[in-house]
Amino acid sequence: MARPARCPPFDFSAKYYHGGGSECERQENFFDDSTRLDQSVGYAVILGFGAFFAVFTSFLVWLEKRYVGARHTSEWFNTAGRNVKTGLIASVIVSQWTWAATILQSSNVAWKYGVSGPFWYASGASIQVLLFGVMAIEIKRKAPNAHTVCEIVKARWGTATHIVFLVFCLTTNVVVTAMLLLGGSAVVNALTGVNIYAASFLIPVGVVVYTLAGGLKATFLASYVHSVIVHVVLVIFVYLVYTLSSELGSPSVVYDRLIDMAAKSRTCAEPHSHIGQSCGPVDGNYRGSYVTMLSSGGAVFGLINIVGNFGTVFVDNGYWVSAIAARPSATHKGYLLGGLVWFAVPFSLATSLGLGALALDLPITKDEADRGLVPLATAIALMGKTGSMLLLTMLFMAVTSAGSSELIAVSSLFTYDIYRTYINPKATGKQILRVSRSGVLGFGCLMGILAVILNKVGVSLAWMYLAMGVLIGSAVIPIAFMLLWRKANAIGAILGSISGCVLGIVTWLSTAKIQYGRVDLDTTARNAPMLAGNLVAILTGGLIHAVCSLVQPQNYDWSTTREIKLVEDGASGDVNDVPLEELREEKLKRAKAWIVRWGLVFTLVIVVIWPVLSLPARVFSRGYFWFWAVVAIAWGTIGSIVIVGLPLIESWGTIKSVCMGLFTNDRLMDKLDDLNHRLRALTMAVPEAERIYLLELEKTKKTDEERSI
Repeated sequence: MARPARCPPFDFSAKYYHGGGSECERQENFFDDSTRLDQSVGYAVILGFGAFFAVFTSFLVWLEKRYVGARHTSEWFNTAGRNVKTGLIASVIVSQWTWAATILQSSNVAWKYGVSGPFWYASGASIQVLLFGVMAIEIKRKAPNAHTVCEIVKARWGTATHIVFLVFCLTTNVVVTAMLLLGGSAVVNALTGVNIYAASFLIPVGVVVYTLAGGLKATFLASYVHSVIVHVVLVIFVYLVYTLSSELGSPSVVYDRLIDMAAKSRTCAEPHSHIGQSCGPVDGNYRGSYVTMLSSGGAVFGLINIVGNFGTVFVDNGYWVSAIAARPSATHKGYLLGGLVWFAVPFSLATSLGLGALALDLPITKDEADRGLVPLATAIALMGKTGSMLLLTMLFMAVTSAGSSELIAVSSLFTYDIYRTYINPKATGKQILRVSRSGVLGFGCLMGILAVILNKVGVSLAWMYLAMGVLIGSAVIPIAFMLLWRKANAIGAILGSISGCVLGIVTWLSTAKIQYGRVDLDTTARNAPMLAGNLVAILTGGLIHAVCSLVQPQNYDWSTTREIKLVEDGASGDVNDVPLEELREEKLKRAKAWIVRWGLVFTLVIVVIWPVLSLPARVFSRGYFWFWAVVAIAWGTIGSIVIVGLPLIESWGTIKSVCMGLFTNDRLMDKLDDLNHRLRALTMAVPEAERIYLLELEKTKKTDEERSI
C-alpha cells in the first residue's frame, strides 16, 4: 500500500499550504491582497520619484550650463556635446540596457530552467553590447557628424532604404517601450493595486519632463543616478539571499532546497500543487535538476535571446545616439565595460531572486511568472514590505532610465530623419531644438496609449520579449554591413530586411500551427516557434543582403557619410570640445582593433567557453554550486563598485568646477564664461592654435612631473 504524500512537503513552506492530511491544498497563487502595499504608496513612488528626478536632473543640467559652460544648442540637446567619457558611457549603457525585462524576465527563466536561465539571459544579451563597440568606433571613422543611424543609411543608400530602416528603427523603439511599460505597470499593479492603465500613463511623466529640459545630457545624468540605485539594490538582494537571510542565508541552503524541489518523489498532483506551479523534476533538464547547465529549455531560450537582442541593440537608435555622444577615446572602452558590468544585473540578480523563489517553494503561477512577478515574490517572502519597496524602486529606476533613452531615440529620428530630411531641410538650430522637444512630448504620450492597448489585448512581458527578434532581427546584418562592408548595396538591404521579416513571421506562425494545432498568444510564445522565427528572420535577412551585394557590389568609400553636416557648425555645446588628436584615423583604427579583439574574446568566454566548461559537472555538486554563487556575488559587487565610482573619478574636475562656482562670485563666473567663449572662437578660427595649446599643456605637465621628482 502506497504511503500518503506528506503535505505540506516542507516545513519552511507550510504557510503556503492550507488544511492537513487528505484536505491539504497548496495556495493557488502567490499574489493576493495580503502581499500588496497601500495604493497610495504606488502613486507616491510613480509621481514622487518622477517629480524628484525631473527637478534633480534639470538642476544638474542647469549647473553644468552655468558653471561648466555647456551651451544648450540643438546639437547639445541631441548629442550631449559628443564628449562623454568612458565611465558615464558605460553607466549609460548599463542603465539603457537594464529594462523591466532585465530585472523581471531574467528571474522568470531562473524559475523555469534553474541555473542555466540567468546565465543564458546574461550572456545572450551581453555580447551584443560588446560587439556594438565596433560599430561605435566605425561611426567616429565614417560618419563623425551623424545624429542618427538612419541619417547614415540615407547618406549611403538613398531615400528608399532610408524609409525602410526608419520603419524598422521606430518599430524597435515601440517594442522596447512596450516591454518597459508592460513590466513596470504589471509590477506596480500587483504590488500596490494602482490601476494598470493609470500606471502605464503616469510612469513616463517624470521622464518626459527632465528629457524635455535637458535632452540627451539630462538622460545621461539621470541614467547614472538610476544605475547607482539599481546596483545598490542589486547588491542588497544578492547578499540577502546568500549570506544574510534567516530563511536562506547561504549557498548550501539554497542548493539543498533546489535539490528537494526537483525530487522525483515529490507529489505534484492536485491539490498538493496546481497546474503551472513549479513542482518536481524540470522537463528538458538533465535528471530534472535545477542545478545543471544541461537544459534544453535554457539552451533554446539562450539562442532566442541572442538573436532577439541583436535586433534591440543594432536596430535601436538609442545605442547609436549613445555612441555618437561618446568621446572617441571613450567609445570602445565604454561599450566593453558597460557590457561586462551589465552581465551582473540579470546574472547576479536572477541567480539570487529567481533561484530564491524556487528554494522558498513559493506558489507562483505561470501567469504570474510571465508577467515578471518572480523577483517581486521572493523580495516579499524574504523582506516583506521593505523588499517590495526596494524592488519597486529598482524597477522604477530601470523603466524610467531606459524609457528616457527611447524618448531621445525616437525624438532624434523624428527630428533629423523626418522633419529635417523631408519637411524642412534648411531648418535652423532653434527649429531643430523645438521639434526635438515636440518629439519627446509626443512619444511620451504615445507610450502610455501603447501600453494600454497591449494590456487590453493580453500581451505579456515574456511574449513580447521573445517575439522581438522575429519582428526586427532581419535588419541586424544589413545595418551592420552598412558600416563594415563596402560592397553592401541598397537593394540587398531593402530585400533582405523586408523578406527576412516576412519569412520570419510566416515561419513563427506556421511552426506554432503545425506543432500545436492553433495560433494564439500561448502557442506563439513557446520555444520552438520562437526559435524558428528568430533564426529565419536574422539569417535570411543577412543572406539575401550578402548575395545581392556580391552579385552587384556597391564598392562604397563612405565619402557621403563623412559629408553629413552639423546643424550648427562648431556648436557641439561643450566648452571642452574633443581634441582633433582623438579623431586621427590611426588612433581610431587602433581603437577598432582593440574592441574587435577584446569583444570577440569576451564573447567566446561567456557564450562558448564558460558553458562548455560547466557541462562536465552535469548536476552541480554542493561545492560547484558554492563556486557558481560566489561568482555571481563577486561579479555583482565589483561591477557595482566600478559603475558607481568610475564616472565620479572621471568627472571630478567638472564636479570641482561646479562646487567652486556655487561658492564663487557670479560676476567672476560671467567673466570666465566670456573668456571661454572668446578662446573657443579663436581655436575655431585658427585650428592650429588648439594643437599648439595641447602641445604646450603636455610640456607643462612633463615639466611639473620632473620638478616633483
